[in-house]
Amino acid sequence: MFEVDGVSYTLKFNKQKLKTIELTANTSVVGEITKNNGILRYSLIEQLFSFGLVEEKTNEAVKQKKALELFEGVVEENGLISLNMAIIEKLQDDLGFMFR
Repeated sequence: MFEVDGVSYTLKFNKQKLKTIELTANTSVVGEITKNNGILRYSLIEQLFSFGLVEEKTNEAVKQKKALELFEGVVEENGLISLNMAIIEKLQDDLGFMFR
């Protein structure tokens, strides 16, 4: 999904991560997606990215501090809207029940 300095990363979400993100952001992710026609706030995109980022090869979660450091570069390289859409697609893949 994303490559930084030769390392491939992807996003993975589960119910526990979703709960943590919603507690941290103090908002409903589904509510934000539907309220804004799929365009999320910058801060929510950052949180979803930092909590959901995993190294593709090892399938290990990236520490949040490192994920936040990688976030800016990924946004600059791929664009905010592209990252927004990638996050929503992964949420649909991993947590499809949210969209039914």
